[in-house]
Amino acid sequence: MAIFYSASTPGFFDDQIHATLPADAVPVTDEQHQQLLTAQSEGAAIGADSDGNPRARAASLTIAQRRATAVRQVKREAARRIEAVAPMWRQLNDQRAPSDAGAARFAAIDAVRAASDAIEAEIAGAAKAALVALNIAHHPLWPAE
Repeated sequence: MAIFYSASTPGFFDDQIHATLPADAVPVTDEQHQQLLTAQSEGAAIGADSDGNPRARAASLTIAQRRATAVRQVKREAARRIEAVAPMWRQLNDQRAPSDAGAARFAAIDAVRAASDAIEAEIAGAAKAALVALNIAHHPLWPAE
């Protein structure tokens, strides 16, 4: 399986799905493809450089859009951290059969939620420069993993 990008369409193509590829299609590694899709999910536009290779171009976001993007990142990071503490099945089992270990997991989850709320409150009042510099995954308010 190989992924290709076409500047003329503009889009990605999988040679196992698409029988024919546009004439300007260029190969893209799996890593590049994932990076481009991640950048796009964070507001960047995918376009082609002068050689037809795909590039993510950061969109000029308003402060409100930057804040909304940062809040989404916080929610994803909080969900990841909660899942690392106790997946949903574990949380349900802990509710059905309370234990000291379950109580400790719920306390850890509550700490993640409190940190998430505090980070979101920080984002609500942050200036554009602070939002650009914000590193959600390594924010100091997160409890130690």
